[in-house]
Amino acid sequence: MIDAIRGEIVDIGPDFVCIETSGITYQIFCPSETVRACHERLTDQVFTHLIVRDDSIQLYGFSSTDAREVFRKLLTVGQIGPKLALQILSSLPTEALIEAIMSNDVTRLTTIKGIGEKTAQRILLDLRGKVGGSSDGFKNLFLVPEEETALRALTSKALGFSMREARQVIVQLRDKKLDTEGLVREALSLLGRNR
Repeated sequence: MIDAIRGEIVDIGPDFVCIETSGITYQIFCPSETVRACHERLTDQVFTHLIVRDDSIQLYGFSSTDAREVFRKLLTVGQIGPKLALQILSSLPTEALIEAIMSNDVTRLTTIKGIGEKTAQRILLDLRGKVGGSSDGFKNLFLVPEEETALRALTSKALGFSMREARQVIVQLRDKKLDTEGLVREALSLLGRNR
């Protein structure tokens, strides 16, 4: 696995950069934000995701590990391949995309070229419960399995908390490294105090 590439930027296109390192030049497909950062020489390193197919091997690059993680999550959504995932990340800044997912904003997603209403709804359905809010930039952007289970429990009809308030409390409890049951118990305690 190639995790990141650092080197001299030798070419930049509308959706790619070419980086030379140790005598090898890599063409890396990137969202516009990363292309811009490379063009302005704000970075000489991209965090990569490699896709191997029968007829091609392609590298996709991002200026942060968080943007790469969002790309990887988008690839898990049915009907979204790497090119459409890049188009999404080029059209909406990562923060705006996360906000659209958290607020269930179909309209905002359908403003992206290539995303119709059905695809937007699929993105929201597949990713809404997996995105975690964070006050510390995009660190820990997505929920781990125990957190996802706790989130589902807290937002169930039985408990009835909103997705946003439940997610905020779960992210707040991360440092305690609790299992699912502990997360739900602690979250209920905090959410009860806030009401």
